[in-house]
Amino acid sequence: MSAALRTVSRTIVTPVTIVLFVVSTVTGVMLLLRWQAGLVRFSHEWLSIGFSAIAVWHLVRNWTAFLQYFRRNLALGAFAVSLIASVVITGMTGAPSSNANPGAIFRALSASTLETAAPALGLTPTAAIQTLKTANIDAAASETLTQIGARAGMNGAGVASLLVTRQRRS
Repeated sequence: MSAALRTVSRTIVTPVTIVLFVVSTVTGVMLLLRWQAGLVRFSHEWLSIGFSAIAVWHLVRNWTAFLQYFRRNLALGAFAVSLIASVVITGMTGAPSSNANPGAIFRALSASTLETAAPALGLTPTAAIQTLKTANIDAAASETLTQIGARAGMNGAGVASLLVTRQRRS
């Protein structure tokens, strides 16, 4: 690689690496503390992928130097201990994902009539109709949430969310 290309690579890669490291660290701490987790989860995951890609690029570019580190017992021991600790901590704190599928639940709820869905949302059908009427949405107990939502410019999940949100305020 030419000196100019090497300089450009370092000039670009170093600041990008610093930014991605800082963002990944901050959002990781936010996720750990469950502070604004919904807001930062997506960016944390994808920016961490970017950070990992740069790390792999760095590893490939400096492979000979990395091999030199592993000729030292202390470096090899530190690598092994950190790898084992990571696996143990993940095993102790990780949980398998649940089999719950919120999308399937909302689709089933959206296809249900208001009369059927209202009790699942903690409302009587009459209270659900009144709640929707307060939001300027006409509804009948025999209509599905999807039908009601289509008239109001939203989907069935939006109607369910509106019912739950309005009901909690009352």
